[in-house]
Amino acid sequence: MASLRSPTNILEVTDSGLLRLGDLVAQALEGALRALARSDLALADRVVRDDLEVNRLRYQLEEELVGRLSAPGGEEPRSLVGALYVLPELERMGDHAEGIAKVALMLGPHPTLKVPGVITEMGDRTLSMVNRALTALNKRDASLARALCREDDDIDALYDRAYQELISTMVGDPRHIAEATYMLWVTHNLERIADRATNVCERVVYLVTGHVEELNVSKY
Repeated sequence: MASLRSPTNILEVTDSGLLRLGDLVAQALEGALRALARSDLALADRVVRDDLEVNRLRYQLEEELVGRLSAPGGEEPRSLVGALYVLPELERMGDHAEGIAKVALMLGPHPTLKVPGVITEMGDRTLSMVNRALTALNKRDASLARALCREDDDIDALYDRAYQELISTMVGDPRHIAEATYMLWVTHNLERIADRATNVCERVVYLVTGHVEELNVSKY
């Protein structure tokens, strides 16, 4: 039977763990956005509860990777170090998705303020970035990773649009101040998820090239 210390198996174990965590995070974000759009409190509650599994898996994988990295004769240090940097980014994405689900719970089953179209667009774009960042990680696609980093400015622009719209809503009708404030929390969480997706992409470039490059530099 092949040893778990073989380079191939180390890579397989590392990649499978990261992809499992990434899938959980993408599902959480998709679920949180759907719960927000539909005022689905049961789904929002499930996203919040499922974040415990995201956290548990992050720390389990981190412990395993540190053990491999520190073991005598350890193989593939670049993959292990890169994975250790990716893990907290994915876990924090899950926390931000949980934050969006909590907003859905706070808004309740019958909110008076409809989710603005700009937030829906921002959510769709952010979810797309997360899914493609996971694809870049899975395929070790540095070109895709670099291209995704350039999209972060688009998310920042949507964030500014949403902010201005929500402030205008508050000024125009003070009855919406509380709900519009909750919507601002949604935009903040989405903006942070996009930032962390670009951080993952920077680590993909490191995994491929062996060089650390700061690609998440906003020009907006």
